[in-house]
Amino acid sequence: MTLQLFAYQHSVYSWIARLALCEKGVSFELVEVNPFEEKPSESYLKLHPFNRVPTLVHDGFSLYETGAITRYIDEQFAGPLLQPVDPRLRAIQNQLISIADSYAYWPLVRQVFSHGFFRPKLGLDT
Repeated sequence: MTLQLFAYQHSVYSWIARLALCEKGVSFELVEVNPFEEKPSESYLKLHPFNRVPTLVHDGFSLYETGAITRYIDEQFAGPLLQPVDPRLRAIQNQLISIADSYAYWPLVRQVFSHGFFRPKLGLDT
């Protein structure tokens, strides 16, 4: 079995996919991709046409979008369940994930974390 996770070290979504794989006890090769490069890799664009991260490649099967990846990991591999079995509880889980994606990501990650982390590294005022 070959499993590769194309990810960016500072991406919250890449970390979510990594955590799902680790929680399931699945070994994988981590391939670093910088989605902010000026000229994206043509080979990576074939895996992910929007040049985002993460992307999972499992035995030739390629999948992008964190929600799809984590559900696939949960259903494909043995180990502790990452999703509730009860449909209502699973729906609530999906609702909470959607709330975080839709309303919390931009202010918490793009405005607070990114400015506090990257601006000093770039020598910019904080």
